[in-house]
Amino acid sequence: MLPCSWIPGMVSALSLVIVIHVCRSVVGKDFVIQPRGSYDYIVVGGGTAGSVIASRLSEDSDVTVLLLEQGGDDRGIPAITVPALFQQTWTCPNLMRFYFSVPKPDAYKHMQGGQAQWPRGTVLGGCSSINNMAYLRGAREDYERWARHTGDAGWDYQHVLSYFKKMEKVTNPELKSSVYRGTDGPVSVTRASTVYELTDTILDAFLELGYKYNEDFNGETMEGVSRSQSNTDRGVRSSTARAYLHPALGRPNLDVAINATVQKIIIEDKRAVGVQLSKGAQSMIVSANREVILSAGTFGSAQLLMLSGIGPKEHLKELNISLVADLPVGENLQDHLIFDLAVSINASTDLPNDVLTSYWAVTEYNELKKGPLTLTDSGVAFHTSTTDEARRLDWPDVKILFALTPPTAANMLVHHYSPDLVDELSPRYNVTHGFALWPLLTRPESRGTLRLRSKDPRDDPIIDPNYYARQEDVDLMVRGVDICRKVLKTKAMAAVDAKLVDTVHLNICAEHEFDSKEFWACAIRARPRTLHHVAGTCKMGSPNDPTAVVDPQLRVLGVEGLRVADASIMPFVASANIHAPTIMIGEKAADLIKGKQLPQTVIYSNAQSTRPLIDTIVVIILCSIKLEVF
Repeated sequence: MLPCSWIPGMVSALSLVIVIHVCRSVVGKDFVIQPRGSYDYIVVGGGTAGSVIASRLSEDSDVTVLLLEQGGDDRGIPAITVPALFQQTWTCPNLMRFYFSVPKPDAYKHMQGGQAQWPRGTVLGGCSSINNMAYLRGAREDYERWARHTGDAGWDYQHVLSYFKKMEKVTNPELKSSVYRGTDGPVSVTRASTVYELTDTILDAFLELGYKYNEDFNGETMEGVSRSQSNTDRGVRSSTARAYLHPALGRPNLDVAINATVQKIIIEDKRAVGVQLSKGAQSMIVSANREVILSAGTFGSAQLLMLSGIGPKEHLKELNISLVADLPVGENLQDHLIFDLAVSINASTDLPNDVLTSYWAVTEYNELKKGPLTLTDSGVAFHTSTTDEARRLDWPDVKILFALTPPTAANMLVHHYSPDLVDELSPRYNVTHGFALWPLLTRPESRGTLRLRSKDPRDDPIIDPNYYARQEDVDLMVRGVDICRKVLKTKAMAAVDAKLVDTVHLNICAEHEFDSKEFWACAIRARPRTLHHVAGTCKMGSPNDPTAVVDPQLRVLGVEGLRVADASIMPFVASANIHAPTIMIGEKAADLIKGKQLPQTVIYSNAQSTRPLIDTIVVIILCSIKLEVF
């Protein structure tokens, strides 16, 4: 364990180089300058799912694959490769594009301009190259619900589990022996080797409240408090670009074009036959002999479909876009929200702000790929069910996250909080030692929309997330805040003198008694901070579902040769960070395109556990009889 009182004062020249060049790639480019005229498959978007699909399809040397990525190369960029520097990607315009919601100043009073903000990765690997590398699959019931909704058992838990196991390479001995886990996949999954004192304090606080310790929230159940898991490989980020795409770049049947913007899908006689794209000053059309696969993300895939004439009829008519298929593209937008609570402590068990640029941290990372620069989060994950139904289904509805440093004015502005709120909270948050608690809604009920702003693909779409439109979401977040407050009242937290910094009224909620449900509901509604897990705008459903855009094979309804495969197809957002589920979607999509599917992984629950035992006894008895006869 590394005590956080270790605060080296030296800053090496190398650490300065990392800070200065954190956004810069030092790897030469080896991508196609200009794509050929035609390919068997065109994958639009080299992000979390697109990198997976392009790699898997190009395993067949008899087909040709073109991967088109709007952003650039991901290799050799410290902000991407060094786990603890992931937040630096927010300062790199070459790695990230920001989207903003429609202004709602009367509703989102604590957000700049009354707008929510979403960063999306514009680089190979997409959001898997810029996120915090948290690896969570979601609950069994998430996928059972998908299967019921689509009418396709291929999306149930035991089927998608086969793909989760296929894609992961679990390295920790206490995890890899589980029947739920995979050990031979491309994506590395591990626990942090560096643990801080505060990590154990947080764990002890939950155990003191009676919550169980869960060895593996990606195993039989998510419920309980656990040590977190992340996509890192020997101290380096394991994005889908690194895990899937980099090993495939030398294949002669795979072309990757970066800095290529797809403007529309070319559709003839209700069939996708290619794409129109721009690369630099050039505009060109590339043909697809078999299929076009959209993996441009929850915003990008929906926008491209509508630009190509696939979407709500009346909306496309307003923009004079010829209708190809009248489908509810852009509906069903969902997102995970958090609410941050600042906590002060009297002991230096948190993470010093300067530790990441210290001489010792940089040296340890460069020589051993160990130490604080390998950290991605606090090391703790907590999930709980707050209703009888959630408990019955083993389907946690609240997650609590932790940050090892308290919010700062700069951090609040980065996350798009209003200057008024920053001015009000900064003096309170000016603590020497502390951390942050973030309750999160795993299954929001509110639904938003995405619409085109214009026919120009360079214009951002109009996004209305409709946060907290449903009172159930507000009530659930209040319950999450209540759990956080109980955590702070434990003996474990008292030992470090943990105290909630927000102990006085917020100006806009002054009419409510502090610490009342009404006060927290007011503060929650005013501050809808996203965790950037947007999903659902190209909803998957059965072919006769009027709310569906794609069928269970991910084919766009009414259009041949066109699929969507990314987080936009989720009918309901998974109750976890959507990174791992999106990789799974990419793996499954590649098999669907190839016309195959992995067999389900059959694992008996506790209620079913006696059955295999009975079968085993019967087999033993029969074998014994046979041996006696012969």
